[in-house]
Amino acid sequence: MNTMIELLGVRLDHPRGTTAAPLVADANLKVGRGEVVVIVGSASAGTSRIVAATLGELAVSGGRIELMGRDVSRLRRSSLRLLRRRIGIVPQELCLVEDRSAQVNVALPLEIDGHPRSTTIVRAQEILTRLDLSSEASLPVDCLSGAERQRVAVARALVRKPELVIADHPTSAQDPAGAELVCTTFAELAEAGAAVLVLGRDPALLAMAERLQWRQHHLIDGRLLEVVRSTVDEEVIVDIESGSCNVVPFPLSARTAGVA
Repeated sequence: MNTMIELLGVRLDHPRGTTAAPLVADANLKVGRGEVVVIVGSASAGTSRIVAATLGELAVSGGRIELMGRDVSRLRRSSLRLLRRRIGIVPQELCLVEDRSAQVNVALPLEIDGHPRSTTIVRAQEILTRLDLSSEASLPVDCLSGAERQRVAVARALVRKPELVIADHPTSAQDPAGAELVCTTFAELAEAGAAVLVLGRDPALLAMAERLQWRQHHLIDGRLLEVVRSTVDEEVIVDIESGSCNVVPFPLSARTAGVA
């Protein structure tokens, strides 16, 4: 399994400064090709800062992050831009062009890459159809519902057929059917050999993660703790660094969806 993202002893300080407890302390994580990994964290826990640091938008306070085998902190801006063309990013703030159609928004990355318009339109339509947005393709984004807009952002992230997807709360606006659509698409990407890192906490996402048996880590009090399933229908939160564990009744996701 080729490692696409690796966090090695990563520390991220609180925005208020080093006098506050770090948002993330000594985090270790690997995400490889062919798998989907979920990080669950409460509001303001630091999950979005993990995304920013992984993409080189935020400097780590300790440790290092490797992206496709390269130390993010050592990359020049030009190298980082080239690397990010191989990554599909679903930001929490969707960053869509409001007065343009869903199809134009999705095709934009391919147009930036210099692909002919005939190719970009076909590919954009394919991915929109995959996410049940074929009827909305020609509509301006500002005419769409919140759930539809979010799926447009997912489609835009996937239009380049990325090797790695980083999705920050990609199902927060979805009902269970919409979350299943998004998560199934991520699962299909992983089956095709991509690596997918999803950050979120909504119940529909966690239910899908359970069903699809995705690896889960919970960010709790600055510690990134792995969740493993035991043989007695329980889940165990494991602190890899200290070797401690905490057994909770199954399903963990139902207990922590709003708070973890």
